[in-house]
Amino acid sequence: MKRSVICFLGCLTLWAADAQVRYDFDLNRSAAASRIPHDTKWSETFHKDVLQVKSDENGSVLLLAMNETIDWQKAKYMVCEVYHPNEHTILLNICLFRRGEPVSERPWLSCSVAVLPKLKTQVIFPLEHLSAQQIFLARFPRQLKGVLTGNRIEPEDIAGMCLQIFPSMSPLFAPTVEIASVYLTDELPPNYEAPQQKYVDRFGQWTMRDWPGKIKSETELKQKMVQVEKSAAKATYPKGWSRYGGLKALRFESTGFFRVQHDGRRWWFVDPDGYAFLSAGINCITARQSGVYNGMEDLLEWMPDRNGEFASIYEEGEHKRIDYYKANQIRVYGDQWLDKWLVTTPGLMKKWRFNTVGNWADGGFAQKSGLPYVYHMGEMPVTNIRLYRDFPDVFSPEYRDLAAKYARQLSPSKEDKLLIGYFLCNEPKWAFGDNVLAREMFATPQLSYTKLRFVAWLKEKYRQTADFNAAWNVSYASIDELLMQTFKKDPSETSETDFREFTALMVEEWIRIICEETKKVDPNHLNLGMRYAWISSDVLVKPARHFDVLSMSAYTAPFPPPTEEISRISGRPVLLSEWHFGSALDGNLPTSGLQTVISQAERGEAYRTYAENGFSRPEIIGMHWFQWTDQPLLGRGDGENYNIGLLDACSLPYTELTEAARIAHENMYDLARGRKKPYFFELTPTPTIKAQE
Repeated sequence: MKRSVICFLGCLTLWAADAQVRYDFDLNRSAAASRIPHDTKWSETFHKDVLQVKSDENGSVLLLAMNETIDWQKAKYMVCEVYHPNEHTILLNICLFRRGEPVSERPWLSCSVAVLPKLKTQVIFPLEHLSAQQIFLARFPRQLKGVLTGNRIEPEDIAGMCLQIFPSMSPLFAPTVEIASVYLTDELPPNYEAPQQKYVDRFGQWTMRDWPGKIKSETELKQKMVQVEKSAAKATYPKGWSRYGGLKALRFESTGFFRVQHDGRRWWFVDPDGYAFLSAGINCITARQSGVYNGMEDLLEWMPDRNGEFASIYEEGEHKRIDYYKANQIRVYGDQWLDKWLVTTPGLMKKWRFNTVGNWADGGFAQKSGLPYVYHMGEMPVTNIRLYRDFPDVFSPEYRDLAAKYARQLSPSKEDKLLIGYFLCNEPKWAFGDNVLAREMFATPQLSYTKLRFVAWLKEKYRQTADFNAAWNVSYASIDELLMQTFKKDPSETSETDFREFTALMVEEWIRIICEETKKVDPNHLNLGMRYAWISSDVLVKPARHFDVLSMSAYTAPFPPPTEEISRISGRPVLLSEWHFGSALDGNLPTSGLQTVISQAERGEAYRTYAENGFSRPEIIGMHWFQWTDQPLLGRGDGENYNIGLLDACSLPYTELTEAARIAHENMYDLARGRKKPYFFELTPTPTIKAQE
């Protein structure tokens, strides 16, 4: 996707008021040097002159040196004061370029932060994230999800910084943005004053936009929610489906539990009665959808008494949360709201032909629903020593012990026939990008069992220290000296090859041990894998032979990502454990999601196109939509606020979407057997934003 970029000149001013360290960037000179459409104008939002820039599809990156007088030991935060009047959320991408690297448009490290429209916002980037050990940023008031990509960078190695503005695609996505200041500081800035207009209404809806179906009164809410409830009553699967949602016309050997089978042409799940089964699932089926309001109370139109009827919609903890989705159910059903939800929800699933309760459902809902479900295991074992992000010291005795303890959580459900299988973890953070774990071990002098094993592996490979020195372009008296070395880059091309080869062994060990221990505890259910965010290299695919099913997120359009080769290499069927489409232009939320369409009508067309083409592939045996309801306007804990639900905050279905889902699921068994051709609709082109994945 084309990007609009502002590159900041290394012309900074140091302020020392009240002992605060502050380095301000010169915005006008930066914009001029970047050749981006810009102007200096008076802002009614900031009450001063600001830099106004317009998203430009022809934007380019210009690298400029930073001021050498910055004291990076004192600077702790980068702050960008922004406002934009657009109808959709924008992404502000903070990019850092490393000294000594080839000049290109690809930054060494970048942080993408979502910014709400029509709301004065401070985007705050803590400089501690230069270590690249975390993927997601902590929340700050009015700031949405922040995602880090790239590699660690030392402050003294920063050669330049820039901003990129997403999206850039005229005419629907060409945002104008006001930038009041960009600066480095050692203190968090104070919160802004309250806006003149509240941002969230009493139903959890956006006040800045109207749309067809927007709820205006409690009477209207009750009427529409009761209509939905009645539509779900007595819903059943088609006559040709089994009690689990499988296909009665195609039967294999029954084992009493879900399993997988290749019939010579394609892969299938097989249900406990032996019928062929394709998994059409939904993630995050919950009776609650709370959103964060820390430091944002002044944006809310309605906050009820904490001790009254709505006391339970508040949550305390790391974040202060309020739950409008739950509040709206209480408005309609009073203290019977949960009983109604537990009946209506599986009814709607059957009506729309979903046959699987996906990841992160409310505790107990799957069993009460009577539908097949998947189980998400608790946190993966993490040793005292972490090698990179969440990757443990896999060759340590501690790791095997922790894996055995971790596997015990499967014991209570090992006889449950409704359970399809279990996910080992969700989107391991070390696997975001093509990270070479063995090299990352040497970013610090920390010793580990895995580092010791790597040195032993090198000794076995090279035998003689002289041969190792020649291959790595180093001069050690012994290969053991490597243990205390650190590297910012590979010493040689051969060292890069060695790092990558041993990384594959590390990942193999990480997966193998966990899979051995889980099968000891639960031999009945399917190991559904790691739910990879995406497949960044074969390092993730080859060890998947230890799984029963390879699972991955799959945010692509208009079709699922390539899966044939992944299945061939791993020898396993594929489950697309997350996918969705959202629209930021015509509904309750200004943020679309990881795949964008231009309208609610196109969400339905996108669903049918994606799902039907996916179920037509012989290696794909399941697809799980993310998620049941829209996310909160001000964001969940990590800041996501996507229009990705089958239902909105008022429990009302997006009918174009749910009707398309019903049709696709009724077609899926014919599609899988080649009896129908998949549907196709040519979607309106929209920007693809990879930075938020």
